Amino acid sequence: MTVHRFYCPNLPVGCVTTVERPEGEARHAAKVLRLRPGDQALLLNGQGLVCQAEISAVSRDARQVTCQIRERTLHREPTVRWHLYVAPPKGKTFDLVLRMATELGVWRIVPILCRYGVSRPEEASASWEQMLVTAMKQSVNPWLPAIEAPCAFQTALAGSSGCGFYGAVPSESEEAQPLPCDKPDRCLWIGPEGGFTAEETASLRLAGYKPLTVGRWVLRVETAVAALLGRII
Repeated sequence: MTVHRFYCPNLPVGCVTTVERPEGEARHAAKVLRLRPGDQALLLNGQGLVCQAEISAVSRDARQVTCQIRERTLHREPTVRWHLYVAPPKGKTFDLVLRMATELGVWRIVPILCRYGVSRPEEASASWEQMLVTAMKQSVNPWLPAIEAPCAFQTALAGSSGCGFYGAVPSESEEAQPLPCDKPDRCLWIGPEGGFTAEETASLRLAGYKPLTVGRWVLRVETAVAALLGRII
């Protein structure tokens, strides 16, 4: 039997046995999935809490779905938190980047505006948050990544931890070095398909970041995100 998953940001951590879902999730459960009292559900608050629940009531207008919590699991915050600094690709491809980053366990995502970037959004999109929520539910990742507003490269660099890697074009003369850092907050920088400029690369090195490559060829942004995160997480 399929157990559907729902995002409930106000899910109580304490011993509360009844919870009402947010209107959007409630309407989806009642109108689209046609769930009824007695059906099972998995509730996630995006902050480490996952609850197995049973639907106990559905309002007539489908705006409220009440659940009885049967079992709760509170996950500990990760000891290492990866922050993804990435130059957004054009169009819907950035949705794929967000989905893969969430599924792989990224803690925070910062869209960066680089010299060779082809997409230069001025503010975070509501669709980005929705994509993160969808990916969190699909993967049952108990932690919803934070998504920041797009930020200029140098501004983002100044506020980063200085611990981590940047995606580099493969080179026979250089291999990635082990990460000489024990900070809990670590960063992965992935530039646009045109790559980082020489000045941006020099700034990353000066800040303490090490080059990291996978394979022998130049990768698209979304491919680099999956491949590099898969290597370090």
